[in-house]
Amino acid sequence: MAFEKPFEHSNELYDAALAEFSAKGYEQASINTILDGAGMSKGQFYYHFKNKEDLYFALIEVLIKRKHDFLASVMQPGDFQADIFTIFQIQIRYGLEFAQTYPAINQFAERFVKEKGSPIYQKALARYNFEDDASMNNLIELAYQNGDFRTDLPLSFIKKIIAYLFTHAAELAGLNSAADFETNLTYLIEFMKRGLAGG
Repeated sequence: MAFEKPFEHSNELYDAALAEFSAKGYEQASINTILDGAGMSKGQFYYHFKNKEDLYFALIEVLIKRKHDFLASVMQPGDFQADIFTIFQIQIRYGLEFAQTYPAINQFAERFVKEKGSPIYQKALARYNFEDDASMNNLIELAYQNGDFRTDLPLSFIKKIIAYLFTHAAELAGLNSAADFETNLTYLIEFMKRGLAGG
């Protein structure tokens, strides 16, 4: 369950959850430790959340929003005048800046990749994927109209392949460090460009 609005100790709860999940991973993370760190009672916690999984997904949603807000604040109107592959590269560069600005969130992302193969990881990928990302789909549709993609490939296929690649980018590119991730994502964009670009 995602928060619709903050409540007492919500910021403290997210900070404590971020630290605990980052340090121990999902399975080993303790709700008691999180609540102690947040100064929050079990009664208050269970008023807002069903269980640890509910908190985990709510935390992910908060972190996704923080990154979206960051990108919205740093990207310039002129950035969107480039072809879509250049836009992806610009977003990667800003993504690295985000990771450097918020190291605790980057640590959570690194820990999340280590959850690969676990039930919580599979649930998260199914729940938060780029195929349902409205802003990504709008960007792809505009790029398709502008001729950035091959005309022999249907738009629906292009959306699906890009969504899949970005949803699984952490696995494909590796997330041992933010710098390595940026370098390998650049390779992924180049791969997409050579396979999908029009002209």
